[in-house]
Amino acid sequence: MSSTESRKKERKKDNFARKPVAFNKDNPRQKRLLEYAEKQGNFSDYVKGLIQRDMEGGWGGPPSNQEKLTEPEEIEYKDFADNAVDSFDAF
Repeated sequence: MSSTESRKKERKKDNFARKPVAFNKDNPRQKRLLEYAEKQGNFSDYVKGLIQRDMEGGWGGPPSNQEKLTEPEEIEYKDFADNAVDSFDAF
């Protein structure tokens, strides 16, 4: 490889920022995240899409730094429906 080709290759490397992500396979939550991410195809494109969606407020705005990924809570739809009906009775 010529010195010109070598310099071009080095400059090309400098144009990319790499941010490795580590998943602890012994942690059930992180293991599920990894398994899901691996099903999405190109990991880099997937993560960039998530960042873009977050920047655009795709989840109702950027999350606070204190928010944690937790198991989804069960929603009592019956209670919601009863309260909605009660609310309409006021009109």
